[in-house]
Amino acid sequence: MAQKEQLKGPFLRSGMDVRGMMWAMMSCLILTAAHFSLRYDGAYFPRFLLVVFLGWAMEWLYGLLCDGRSVWPRVSTGVTGALLALSVPAHMPLLPLLCGLLVAVWFGKCIVDRSALRVNPMILGRLFLMLVFAAPIQEWLAPGREISAITSATPLGLYKAEGITYGLGKLITGSIQGDWEGVYEMLPGAPGEVMPLLALFFGVILYWMGVLDWRPGVAFMGSFAIACAFLKMPILFHAAAGSVIFTSVYVITDPRSTPGSKAGRWMAGAVAGAITAAVRWHGYYPEGVVFGVLAANLLAPTLDRLAFALRGIFPIIGKKFRPFSNRWKLLS
Repeated sequence: MAQKEQLKGPFLRSGMDVRGMMWAMMSCLILTAAHFSLRYDGAYFPRFLLVVFLGWAMEWLYGLLCDGRSVWPRVSTGVTGALLALSVPAHMPLLPLLCGLLVAVWFGKCIVDRSALRVNPMILGRLFLMLVFAAPIQEWLAPGREISAITSATPLGLYKAEGITYGLGKLITGSIQGDWEGVYEMLPGAPGEVMPLLALFFGVILYWMGVLDWRPGVAFMGSFAIACAFLKMPILFHAAAGSVIFTSVYVITDPRSTPGSKAGRWMAGAVAGAITAAVRWHGYYPEGVVFGVLAANLLAPTLDRLAFALRGIFPIIGKKFRPFSNRWKLLS
């Protein structure tokens, strides 16, 4: 009998299978949530776990309703729930959050054919929340409070409202607290974006394990920095504030919603970074990663075709056009 071949990681060194890759990413997200809970809000971690398990329950329920069979949920669905929980306010009402999770799991992973529409499920859920629950997704409150005596703001919110840049050292280390001029109570943003150094550290680990491709993340950060310079926005502040680094590690590197070619992934990261900076510069929301990543996802087939068309003009691009999407069918 032929020996079962182990599914290899498309990016590099280890022979870790897809389930192992997803558990590695899930572990990093769990540690990120634990860090936020220990440092800022002890009640957050149980809430985070609840969202993850409810995401798995939604996938199980979908399988039961469609096929009448009880199917064990995929690890990637837990990753989607974890990413969504880490990218919204820690005290966002549970009902809107679960509505966004339902859209992400059912429409982003179960119903839509991912080979036809390449959209990151978490981004789809975030977009739904921004369109339907615009107020709760921008409501920031200190732990244990239902209402704030003074207006609260994240560093990005403060910049959007007053044009004031929060201290870079405090942003990097996640030391966001106190108030500004007695007008704004400073609060950290979404749990996933609080400490950029932690996201970078986990990104290096995941790359070393063969889970991530570095190209879209580097292109995203580089394009974002160039766009910020062109728009005369403080580059280091915008790189450290918000979810830019978190997105470059966990979101734009999603292999199922990005182009299959190496050149295409470079272009996708560049598109997402430039649009993110443009939305921050002139947009209703202080953050712009949802629109940037969504545009890159929708353009993924076009960018692959462009990379294929350019292979005759630039041979190095042609040599690097090696689609790997078929290896990731288990993630769909």
